[in-house]
Amino acid sequence: MTEETIDKAAEAAVRLFKSGYSCSEAVLFAFEMNTEKKFSEDAKRGMSAYVEGLSGSGCVCGALAGAVFILSTMGGRLSPEEPVNKLKNAVRILHDDFRKEFSSACCRVITSKSAKLFGIGKFNTCPLTVEFCIRKIMLLASENEWIK
Repeated sequence: MTEETIDKAAEAAVRLFKSGYSCSEAVLFAFEMNTEKKFSEDAKRGMSAYVEGLSGSGCVCGALAGAVFILSTMGGRLSPEEPVNKLKNAVRILHDDFRKEFSSACCRVITSKSAKLFGIGKFNTCPLTVEFCIRKIMLLASENEWIK
């Protein structure tokens, strides 16, 4: 995985978010555009519920939740016998690094801080969370050999 590919994915994710896609949708579409991984129409539609911390509830950040889903599609299992240690480790790294970067994994907390810090618009931090998540999952998926 080249830095150039990761930069392209990050630019695409932010552009998609700013064009009207939710944070989770932007991460998924940018991942698909910049890797060989393809998602079903159902998976793409499923990203729509992660907006604003699980459909406006303010809970887990949609970019983070979408990123976890994307990693799960590659490292998840289809039977109880299959190991998920690599996936669990990758998701833990993603979550912990996200919390270090944004002080929380909760959309409500992140966006309220954004409103206080930046003044106008509580979603000013969202392009940053989208960019962070796409960069992180591109690296984690590559390191775990789920993508080239």
